[in-house]
Amino acid sequence: MKKQRILSLLIVMVLCCSFVFTGCSSDSAGEDETETAVQETTSKEAVKSDKILTIGTPQSSASLDPTNGYDYWYLVRYGVCETLMGFNEDMTPYGWLLEDDYELSEDQLTWTFKLREGITFSSGKELTAEDVKACLERTLKDTTIASTYLQCESINADGLTLEITTKELTPTLPYLLADPVFVIYDTSEDLTNAADNGVVGTGPFVVKSFDVTTGDTSVVRNENYWNGDVKLGGIDFKIIKDTATLNLSLQTGEIDAAYSLDTADVGNYENSDDFYLETSPSGRTTFSFMNQNGVLKDQNLRQAIMMACDRETYCSSLLQDMFVPGKTPLTSSLPYGYDELNDVNAYDPEGAAKILDEAGYVDTDGDGYREQPDGKPLTITLTNYNARAEIPLLSQAMQSDCQAIGIHIELNTVDQESAWNMLTTGEYDMVMMSISLASSGDPETGLRSYFMSYDEENPNYNLSGYSNEEVDTLLKDLSVEFDTDKRIEIVKEIEQILMDDSACFYLCYPIMNFGVRADVTGVTSHTSDYYWVSADTGFTE
Repeated sequence: MKKQRILSLLIVMVLCCSFVFTGCSSDSAGEDETETAVQETTSKEAVKSDKILTIGTPQSSASLDPTNGYDYWYLVRYGVCETLMGFNEDMTPYGWLLEDDYELSEDQLTWTFKLREGITFSSGKELTAEDVKACLERTLKDTTIASTYLQCESINADGLTLEITTKELTPTLPYLLADPVFVIYDTSEDLTNAADNGVVGTGPFVVKSFDVTTGDTSVVRNENYWNGDVKLGGIDFKIIKDTATLNLSLQTGEIDAAYSLDTADVGNYENSDDFYLETSPSGRTTFSFMNQNGVLKDQNLRQAIMMACDRETYCSSLLQDMFVPGKTPLTSSLPYGYDELNDVNAYDPEGAAKILDEAGYVDTDGDGYREQPDGKPLTITLTNYNARAEIPLLSQAMQSDCQAIGIHIELNTVDQESAWNMLTTGEYDMVMMSISLASSGDPETGLRSYFMSYDEENPNYNLSGYSNEEVDTLLKDLSVEFDTDKRIEIVKEIEQILMDDSACFYLCYPIMNFGVRADVTGVTSHTSDYYWVSADTGFTE
């Protein structure tokens, strides 16, 4: 057996450097003052009390069942559950519930981990490897995305020792175990009403209530927390979908912290004595997925839409420099070719119009909109949602820019869950989503999920009809490659093909933010977008 440590594969080491400076205001003095204010505020130590913190957010889960969609994210965000591994700010993994050391067999299929001693569920029950085994097996059975990430031959448990044998080489397993899809909870508890009541986890907080209508969730202190005193009595997560109301609620003291403030409101919290702004580089990309099972099967049309849209202006003016213009599927902060790959879909409205003319998309009836080459009306529906403030703004901007070259786009605004359901069932023309392809610290699983050819025996989320044999082959090569530099080059090749195929539109990459009251500490904005609160979250004296 080879003894190793859970260290970085060094594929995302530049995360925290480039993103913050490419996306923020050009006022360097303001940036320095804001950074200092944040450092001074967050350096204060919270005092243990029974106070309740209130956090406002436009995003909500449909349930508290970790096997339902992406709801497992919220169990980590709300501090109810933890994962075997965690992510550092640069998205390299470290042992969270596991010790840092592990062993890997000579054939690189069997991984042996050790749980930390003294970990308990919120019930007070000690966490064992048997509990982890049962949880992982339930996740792999009941959560589609987990089974696309990881194919296990067997999971064995003995005391605190956990042994995972994979069916195929899985170089990114330490990264995968940090993804909240593999969140740990006690499966021996009654899970009948997990959707409403949540699960019994190991985190610093315990679910008190969940409003299925609004998504509002309350958690209280875990009196049996294994990793130190929990400073707060509890936290109320209040769902405020309207960003103007979110901003006002923070300003008036109705809430103590606000996640994902509108870019227009971010300036309220810079250089303020009463608030500070917590920001982080993001692994997210704002996508406009294009369904190739319908009218968008024509690459000419897809490319023209992308070339018509001015991403630079969207980010500098519309989004006030709190986003980086999109180009590649993976964000500009990751080392996957943002500055070197060729964007064949770059902004060029005149070129877009020419492509449409030559492909036979012309305005035959003089109404200002082009028809399809066969004379049928050309109307494309772009589905969007309001949970992220940038989504409707970008949708309206796309609609306007496309109208300028004669493409008729209708907007369809739905809730976030409905948009996700449309994406994953293929029932859309275009749908805009904010997604992290590197949610597991490595882009392999994200690329496989959204761009590998759909296979009913091994389903993924690519219901767009996109299929490229070369991409499929490269993804298979990536799945067995342990060498970091080679992995990076393979990912770049995949990205270039996706760009050349005009497979999907990559609009921008956000800088995430929390607006926080000055007397609150321990509310964090993390690159992964997973870690909002901890045992150290609380109020200062």
